[in-house]
Amino acid sequence: MEKQPINKDAKLCIQWAIGLTVILIFVWPGIMFITDYQYSLSFFKGWTVLAFVWLMVAGIFITIRPLMELFKKDQ
Repeated sequence: MEKQPINKDAKLCIQWAIGLTVILIFVWPGIMFITDYQYSLSFFKGWTVLAFVWLMVAGIFITIRPLMELFKKDQ
């Protein structure tokens, strides 16, 4: 592979990662804090379940994807 497209894609991924981090860690909670939003118990449980499901799916993907590529490479 050429280094130029890889560097371009890496920069794009870094920009997305920084952007999503700023939005999800600072902007969104900041807006809730400024508006004095109060979490209901069901809202909190929903976000907790969503975060746990997201964590499990990401963990499975991160574990299985390299194994799939390894077996595909061997064939």
